[in-house]
Amino acid sequence: MKKTIFVLTLIILVSTASLELKAQSYLSVGGFLGGGYISGNFPSQGSFTSSIFVEANTNKAFGFDTRLSFLYAANIDLLFPRNSINYYLFVKGFSIKGIVRQPISTIFFVEEGIGPFALNDRTFSYINSWDYGIVFSILAGTNFGNSQGKFRLGAGVEYGLTFTSTDVGYSSFHVQIQYIL
Repeated sequence: MKKTIFVLTLIILVSTASLELKAQSYLSVGGFLGGGYISGNFPSQGSFTSSIFVEANTNKAFGFDTRLSFLYAANIDLLFPRNSINYYLFVKGFSIKGIVRQPISTIFFVEEGIGPFALNDRTFSYINSWDYGIVFSILAGTNFGNSQGKFRLGAGVEYGLTFTSTDVGYSSFHVQIQYIL
């Protein structure tokens, strides 16, 4: 039942946002790389995190931009060769966040985001479950070019927490780049 409600909520949000895509002032793509932790019903594990996203300006409809993201976080040991670990825990998932951006000056800004997400828990070799929860993010960055900028570069933090099934979560400290189309 919870999965059905989550899927229906996502469909409504995406379809409502797509109505505004014709009137948008920009569409952008981006991603981030960083480190953090994966946590759950086990001691927190150091991880590397990565994400790619598409963002649409839905400010006219909702008062915030809408960002659809894919996240992948895996045990940091995966990056080191000659490790004897046979299974590297990881999580992957999708989120849809509302992004609010406040300018600090003509080139610097702060952005915050919040929204629902679905996370595929693969922390143990015998676990393969989808959990649902909420994700928060904050970032400080700069625009390159004019005040709108073609590129945005920033450093941020993201935290995701699930409320169903295995209660897995992650945190990420990352560098993000965004290109405005």
